Amino acid sequence: MTTTDSAPRAEGVHWDLSPLATSADDCRTRLAAAIDDCRAFELRHRGQIAAFDGATLADALAELCRIENELGRLHSYTSLRESVDVSDPENQDLDALMDRSMVEAANALRFFELEWLELDDALADGLATAPEVAGDRHHLLAERRFKRHMLSEPEERMLGERSPAAASAWQSLFGRITSTLETDFDSGDGVEPHTIDRLLACVRNPDRGLRMRALETLYATLGPNAPTLAHCYDTLVGDRLAMDRLRNYDDPMDPTHLRNEVPGPAIETMMSTVEGHYGLAHRWFRVKARLLGLDRLHLADQYAPLGEAREVLWPEARTIIDSSFRAFSPRIGDIADGFFADQRIDAEPRTGKRGGAFCASVAQDAQPFMLMNYTDRMDDVMTLAHELGHGMHFTLAAERQTALSFHTGLALAEVPSTFAEMIAFDHLLANEADEATRTALVCERVEGSFATVFRQTVLARYEQEAYRQRGEGTTLTDDRLSTIWWDQNASYYGDAVEMPDGYRLGWSYIPHFISTRFYTYAYVFAHLVTLALYAQYRAQGEDFVPKYLDFLAGGGSASPAALLRPLGVDLDDPACWEPGFAEMERMVMRAEEMTA
Repeated sequence: MTTTDSAPRAEGVHWDLSPLATSADDCRTRLAAAIDDCRAFELRHRGQIAAFDGATLADALAELCRIENELGRLHSYTSLRESVDVSDPENQDLDALMDRSMVEAANALRFFELEWLELDDALADGLATAPEVAGDRHHLLAERRFKRHMLSEPEERMLGERSPAAASAWQSLFGRITSTLETDFDSGDGVEPHTIDRLLACVRNPDRGLRMRALETLYATLGPNAPTLAHCYDTLVGDRLAMDRLRNYDDPMDPTHLRNEVPGPAIETMMSTVEGHYGLAHRWFRVKARLLGLDRLHLADQYAPLGEAREVLWPEARTIIDSSFRAFSPRIGDIADGFFADQRIDAEPRTGKRGGAFCASVAQDAQPFMLMNYTDRMDDVMTLAHELGHGMHFTLAAERQTALSFHTGLALAEVPSTFAEMIAFDHLLANEADEATRTALVCERVEGSFATVFRQTVLARYEQEAYRQRGEGTTLTDDRLSTIWWDQNASYYGDAVEMPDGYRLGWSYIPHFISTRFYTYAYVFAHLVTLALYAQYRAQGEDFVPKYLDFLAGGGSASPAALLRPLGVDLDDPACWEPGFAEMERMVMRAEEMTA
């Protein structure tokens, strides 16, 4: 890395993807070999699963894990390359090759899952309980929950072949539009091209006029692209609903619930409970309006700093992460340090780079990589901690689990990242000398919780209504999506926050709607669970740490309910969400006291 202590916006902090593949040509060569391995696996094992014993099944699973890991490395290499330069022709060509190759691999390997699902329940249960496959037992049994939703092999092959054109192409179009969209804007350093992320970063600026102008500019920039972005979403929703009908899903949320291994009624109870606590948000919005000297909060004021947090350049952010994580657990500190030392982070914002942040698990036998767009704000330190929380989860789970059992569903996957944020926050609050920054930290923590719990529920309700309307034959135009968005947000903000008319386009740049339906409720689930877990950590101290690390190392080896139960969270109890709101109430009270 070439960054220096004075370099702004993590200049030069780019990742080194050579551990995954040394070049595009290396990726192509190894990809062809991996596809050959898939075909060889099919030739050896097709039609044989019903005759397997425990040892034979274990050997086949081990072979499958080796293939999955190699495909994971190569697929990650391709997608990570494109995420930092979506317009590069070589990246586009490699991505197209990867899409086609992954379809070939899936078609070759699909027989294994289908033959497993076709087994008689008694035979499948007997094989899954064989001691030789203990590491993949939960994976094998959990796969069978999809049995009634699978089609015949020829039908599955056909659907796999059409996937790149039917879904990935629309997702890529959305990503290229939103990643390359720029407009000239003066955020204090003269007129410069601003991406969506840079404009959104301005809503945390202490200058109210700048915040208002940034939002106006954002919506004016999105406006001409809204019909195309809406068409991307309408096409994807229509396609997903068509697949649901073929696969006998009763509700558009069912596939997500099954992947997350959480019951739909529990998630509905959770979201209804969140909506029942909207008054807590209204209380804070009114307090904040008074603190800002306003009669009523405007949307542009929602994240206005109360106390101005100081600038945090990249080297200091690294120090904060190291100190806070090591105070919790030296093992966690080592994992985080590996991301920096091995150049597995790309943090510099630049044109053509994907917005937002993510941590890619890559493969069970490889190290994860992380992307973010660091803009020297204290809030970016929280994002860094969040994504490294995913990294610690992936790393610890990979050490104990197989390639088939180290991934969890989305809902549980967001718990470690949220917990890591809270570790960093508590460290900052305990060690930060600047009073204005301390105040800003506390207020931002309150507002971060609101954004995660309340706003993500709004996003899930928006999706529910969009899928309902599309399911009834209504095309999701930009105007209709804007109306759905407005109505759902109005329920949250009530009369406590003024929404500008341009905010009707707030749906248009959110990638989760495009990439994974109903992704957002996972954040709500994770945040409420994490708040409850963190309250236990404060009460138990060091005694909590080994139990928590065991939870992370469990990966996807059991259901979320089973993994959380030893930590004192019972998902079968409708009241399990209330401790999270008690923690949020505590944070609001603390913020009120500090700003009094």
